[in-house]
Amino acid sequence: MNQPAPDDSKSWLAGFDFLIDNGSGGSSGPGFTMSPNDARSMLNLAKQARDQFGEMRRHAQILVRTTSPADEPASNNYNAKLVGDGKSGGAFSSGLANTQRMYAYADELVNKLEKALGITHAADESAAGDIKNTGSGPQPTGLAG
Repeated sequence: MNQPAPDDSKSWLAGFDFLIDNGSGGSSGPGFTMSPNDARSMLNLAKQARDQFGEMRRHAQILVRTTSPADEPASNNYNAKLVGDGKSGGAFSSGLANTQRMYAYADELVNKLEKALGITHAADESAAGDIKNTGSGPQPTGLAG
């Protein structure tokens, strides 16, 4: 029996996070733990995929605007199979929907990775500030100082 897949295109990574490990040890839970370098590499690949899906989406948007070469039944029927007839979608419309879904998946992956790297960057900056502030307190005075 055919059943349509649930429309989870907006939540395919829901509850699934990326943890950037700076050598402090792993953490349990759903998701991936990776080094900052691996995360940046994966982010670059995800951005490339998103860009490619975006380009495919632009081409599909052009295809769904295809019109019949002539206003006669055979051309109109064939064109309806390609772009849809208002009642049902055609092959090009299905292709457009698929490329939009792939773009959304890649975009969500990029956003999750950027968020994980942003948290790591903020933690690194905070740690660097803490180390810097450790040496900026009152200096001891005494025989050696």
